[in-house]
Amino acid sequence: MPIPPRSVVILALTGIILFSLGLRTGVAALSPLASIIDLDVALVGLPLGALGTIPPIAYAFGASVTPWFARRVGIEWAASAMALLAALTHLWRGLSPTYASLFAATVVMMLAAGVGNVIVPGLVKLYAPHAIGPVTAAYATGLSVSSAAPALVGLWVSDAYGWRFSLASWAVVSFIGALPWLFLLPFAKARGLAEAELSTTLPARLPPQSLWKSPTAVSIMIIFSVSSTMAYTWFALLPVMLADISELSVAQAAGSLALFAIFGLPLALMVPPLAIRKGWAPILVGVAVGSGFVGVAGLLFIPTTLPFLWVVFLGIAPLAFHLSLALIGKRTRNHLAALDVGGFVNTMGYFFAAVGPLAVGLLFQLTGGWTLGLVFMAIVIACQIPAMWVLSKEGYIEDELV
Repeated sequence: MPIPPRSVVILALTGIILFSLGLRTGVAALSPLASIIDLDVALVGLPLGALGTIPPIAYAFGASVTPWFARRVGIEWAASAMALLAALTHLWRGLSPTYASLFAATVVMMLAAGVGNVIVPGLVKLYAPHAIGPVTAAYATGLSVSSAAPALVGLWVSDAYGWRFSLASWAVVSFIGALPWLFLLPFAKARGLAEAELSTTLPARLPPQSLWKSPTAVSIMIIFSVSSTMAYTWFALLPVMLADISELSVAQAAGSLALFAIFGLPLALMVPPLAIRKGWAPILVGVAVGSGFVGVAGLLFIPTTLPFLWVVFLGIAPLAFHLSLALIGKRTRNHLAALDVGGFVNTMGYFFAAVGPLAVGLLFQLTGGWTLGLVFMAIVIACQIPAMWVLSKEGYIEDELV
């Protein structure tokens, strides 16, 4: 493969960060405005809950087709197309006259984000193969900002200009995220011949059934699945759980969720650079497992004593999400393999993430309490333990499939 010129690399790295800033705005933009939107489009209650189930399911489906799609059209084409599609669906949501239209726009938007989730690690591997840790930290931070910004400013924009303008305004972020990739398309075309030559020395793609035979790929998938399951479960249920078992007020319980979410930003900065260092991956998994156990045990046995401390430990536990993003690039030999592994990891990971909140909610419905749900989450956290041994071997996924 030819080495990209420095100007191309700088443009690509800029594109990765800008692209990541638009990946989560669609998820975070709607719920803060739900009660306002409900005045025009019936939303509060089951309709809002249905919208909340779309992201993990759409992410899983989008991830499953991304390796084929990105190879077919080119990874830069895929990035620009998904960013432009996201921009259009932000506008679509802002203009939606009915719930059905809002639902459909959200489905399309989340499918685009699901493709983007897989593309970005491949872009990092392609344009920054020797700086995977720092670049992953940069785009993971972009994801955190993308999740937080709509909650911080969306309501203010809605008060000033209306909820439709607030939802549609995020199209600007996605459109800006497409621009670097549009400028890079000529270079991508010139690289096509060399990439085709590389493809002749590799499998057409690493099929999911083969990736199940790679202990490293499965371990990355497991830690991604567990961290995603924890994140979606706590985001959905932690406030009401704490209000029940920790004797917190509604405001305090809501504040606990903000405390949980805050840890995403420093972890995004700290974990990827450590993840690529030899010997650090199993240590980080151990920290994730230990933090998760402490947080769950605190809520199980002494929920009314220092409840915010248990939330802090729960906030540290999903650090394996950022670890897995770095390992997708670090444990593959080229960006094509990174695409395949990313598709595998995201497909399975977001499938489990969708199941987690449903399982804990069902256990609450059956028992009237949160004990079995917390035990279930402890078992989920424990599933990461074997990955510590596998990841300590520092193996490459392609080598395990030979």
